[in-house]
Amino acid sequence: MATATVNLLTDRDEKIEIDVLIVPTIAVPLSNIQKEVKSLSYLRGLKLAHPVTDAESFDISLLIGADSYWKIVLNHVVRGNGPTAVKSKIGCLLSGPLPGKTQQPSAQYMLNVITTPPTTLDLERFWKLESIGITPEGDDTSGSRNLKTYMESNISYDEGRYIAKLPWKDDHLPLPTNYDVSVRRTENLIKRLQKGPFMLQKYGEIIREQGDRGFIEEVDTNVKNDHPIHYIPHHGIKKDSVTTPLRIVYDCSCRQCDDKPSLNDCLQSTPPELNDLAGILMRFRLNRYAITTDIEKAFLHVSLDEKDRDVTRFLWLSDPSDPDSPLTTYRFKVVLFGATCSPFILCATIIKHLENNSGNWVSNHLLRDIYVDNIISSFSQERNVVDFFRDTRELMSAANFNLRSWNSNSSIVREMAKVDHVLDNDGASKVLGMR
Repeated sequence: MATATVNLLTDRDEKIEIDVLIVPTIAVPLSNIQKEVKSLSYLRGLKLAHPVTDAESFDISLLIGADSYWKIVLNHVVRGNGPTAVKSKIGCLLSGPLPGKTQQPSAQYMLNVITTPPTTLDLERFWKLESIGITPEGDDTSGSRNLKTYMESNISYDEGRYIAKLPWKDDHLPLPTNYDVSVRRTENLIKRLQKGPFMLQKYGEIIREQGDRGFIEEVDTNVKNDHPIHYIPHHGIKKDSVTTPLRIVYDCSCRQCDDKPSLNDCLQSTPPELNDLAGILMRFRLNRYAITTDIEKAFLHVSLDEKDRDVTRFLWLSDPSDPDSPLTTYRFKVVLFGATCSPFILCATIIKHLENNSGNWVSNHLLRDIYVDNIISSFSQERNVVDFFRDTRELMSAANFNLRSWNSNSSIVREMAKVDHVLDNDGASKVLGMR
C-alpha cells in the first residue's frame, strides 16, 4: 500500500486536492443493487458520485481519509426506506442498508465509492502515453452497444439531412423553463457587448446568419404545445481563428436554482466513440501526400427532432441595432453546441452515414481517419489524394456536411480547392490544433 495526493474533480469541474491511500484491489459485492436502488423513488434524479452498476462486484483502489472526507461533503441529506444520500461536491454519496433480503450479509450495505478520473492519475496517464495508442483487441464495449442502439432508434434520414433525438435520461427530474434566468443573463450580455466596438453587431450577425441558414427559427410564444419548454442563456467567446473569430456558446448547464436540473442534467453524457489520436497522426505521416479538412459547423448540420426543439429556446434582440428593442424567442432546429450529448450525437450521425455508404471506397478511410469534425489522411500516390478530395466531398455533402479548409502538399489538390473556394487560407496550417 502507498499514499498519494490526487486532484479530485467536482461535479462543477473544480479541483480539490486530497490525500488518499492506494490499496490492493478490494472487490465489494454489489449483486441486485442496481435494480433495488432504481426502484426507490426518493433517489430518482439524484446525481451520484459514482453510477449505480449491475456488475457482480466493484473494485476499490483508493481510500479517502476522514480528514479529507469533510472537504467534499455538504450539509444536505436525503433519507428514505433504503440507502441515505449525502450531497457532496462530486455528487451524492449513498450508504446504508438496501430494502429486501439478500443472500450475502455483506451485500446489505452499499458504499458509493469516490474515484479519481484516470486522466488525473499521473502513473496511469504515463503508461497510456508510453503505449502510443496501442491497445489489445477486446469484446464489444457497453459504449459501442449504446452507440449502435442510439444510431438505430434515434437517428433517421430524410431529404438529405439526418434527424436526431436527444438522449434523455430515463429518471431525470422535471425540466424547468429557466425563463427568468435567461432574461436576466441576456440583458446583462447585451450591456457587456455594447462596451466593445462592433461586438453587439457581430453577435447579431451570427444569430441572423443562423436563422438564414435554417439552424434556428423564431418561436410564436402564443401557440400552445405539449412539448417541454426550456430556455438556455448564451454568451460569446473570442477565438483566434480566421473562419470563426467569435463563437456563441449556449449554457446548457444553467440551473434555475440549486434544486432544479439543467438541460445537461437531464441528458445522457455518453462520450463519443473517437479514433485513437496516435494512430491518426502516425498514418498522417506515413505516406508521401497528406491531406486535411474539417466539417463546417458540424453540429449545426444535424437536424433536431421536432419534439425536442422547445427545450433549446433562447432569447435575443428583435432588432440587434437597437439594444433597447424587445427580446424575441428563438429555438434550435439543429443540434446545438453546448449540450453535453452533442459530441455523441455528431459522432453517431457521421458513423451511421459512413456505414450506410460502406460501398464507397472513401468510407473506410473516413471511419479510420476522422476525429470529431476533422479529417486527416495521407496517400502514397497523388492520383489517390486527388480522388479522395473529390469523392469525400461528394459523400459528405449527401449528409448535408460541407468540407472546408482543405490543405495538402499536393499542388493539384490545392488548386482544385482554390477553384471551389474551400482552400485553407490560414497562413500556418493546423493539424488537430497543432500548427
